[in-house]
This record gives sequence, structure tokens and C-alpha cells, in this order.
Amino acid sequence: MIRVSDITTFNKCPRMCYFINHGHDQITRVSPGFLEGLILKELALTFESAFDSDDKQIFLNNELERISKEIRIICRNELNKVDDATLEKSITDIQPLIGAISSNLSMNTDFYSYEFIQEEPILCSDKFGISGRPDRLLRKNEIMAPSIIRTGNMPDNGIWNSERLALTAYSILVEEKYNSIVEKGFVEYARWGKVRQCIIKRHERRQVLRIRDMIKRIQDGFMPERPKGAPCEYCNFVGICDVKSTLASRFF
Repeated sequence: MIRVSDITTFNKCPRMCYFINHGHDQITRVSPGFLEGLILKELALTFESAFDSDDKQIFLNNELERISKEIRIICRNELNKVDDATLEKSITDIQPLIGAISSNLSMNTDFYSYEFIQEEPILCSDKFGISGRPDRLLRKNEIMAPSIIRTGNMPDNGIWNSERLALTAYSILVEEKYNSIVEKGFVEYARWGKVRQCIIKRHERRQVLRIRDMIKRIQDGFMPERPKGAPCEYCNFVGICDVKSTLASRFF
């Protein structure tokens, strides 16, 4: 079974996808940005309620305080080796964002008009050989839409290509499970409280299926070329990648 995360990793670097699918662990560094991301995602899950609140800023400040007390329980594995002072600093660094988030939530009227029917649903398709878990599943007038929460950078316009691929893959899974056509998906940029929609297009559906087929080859042992512009400086596998390149040239 190919995960939606495999598809977005392949889009970033096919070689990285190879290493992850062949038993090499991807080390997650517990950086300040990583901690903020965990907290912001939990906060973003409350934005729907904040949107309906009379005072959004007070509501979100209260939610951030609650999350600060519960985050160790929710993210137990990720925060196992993080001390209280480091965690508290991440909470403090997020507090100045709440004013802008509160103001921006009002701009997302269409998004919050949807019914939020499930958080992190597990979707699996034997037909397409794909599985994944969007952050939310929404519905309006019997039309379903997946949504993903992102805590990093937001592009000046639209959404990132990896997010388009993820939403397209989730849409394929939602369509099979609910026997309906998915026309759009959403990306929630938690750091700003902004939501952008993505129209699900034919060429991206085609791209998802093509990447799925290439990942099947990778799982069978094929090592793809390292693309130009690969994010090697941020890759955990850079130390073995060149060695594997030499070995791969003997067989492929």
C-alpha cells in the first residue's frame, strides 16, 4: 500500500522516497520550528469554534493555554525528550501570532460554512493501492472535501505543489469511500489563520496515479536518479545517497 506521504515525498525527491521505503528511518529533529508546528496544529483544530466565537482572540488565548497543559499527552512520543522550558518557549513564541490569526479567520467564511464531519480519518483504497489520513473531512450539500493543516510557510499565491498532490490523492480516496465526486480541497495555514482552496484537476489526478506507479517500482527495488535541485542540505540520507548511487549504477 502506498501512502499519500510517499507521494509527496517522491515529489520532493524520488531518492528520499526510496530510502524511506527500504527500511531507513527518517530522523525527526526536535527543533523549535518542529515544536511550534505541533502546537500550531492543535490550535488550528480549534479555529472552527473560534470562528463562531464573539471574541476570537480571547477564545484562542484560552485554547493555547489549554493546549500547553495537554500537548505532552497528545504528542507523547514527539515530546518525550523535550524539557519544560523549551516547550514553554514555543508556547510563548506562538502567542504573538494570535492577533493576526483572529483577524484572518473572518476571511474564511466559505470554508467554515462546511460541516466538519471527522478529524484525521483513515482512508484506504485496495483498488488504487493508496492510503492516507487528511487532517479533516468536510461536507456541504452532500459534497465532500478533504482539508490539510500546514504550519510552515505559505506561498504568496495559491498553494504548494506538494499540497496539491496530497489533496488530489485524498480526494481519490474520499471519492471511492463515499461514492461521490470531490471538486475541491482546502489547505489551512495555521500560522496565519488563512485557508486556501484547491480545485481538483484532471492532470493532477493523472500525476498522482503516475507517481503511484513509480513508487511501486521503487518498492520493488528500483533506485531512481537524484533530481537536480533535490533538498540535500535538509536530507537525513545524504550520507548514504552517493554510495547508493554508485551501487545503483551497476544494476539499473
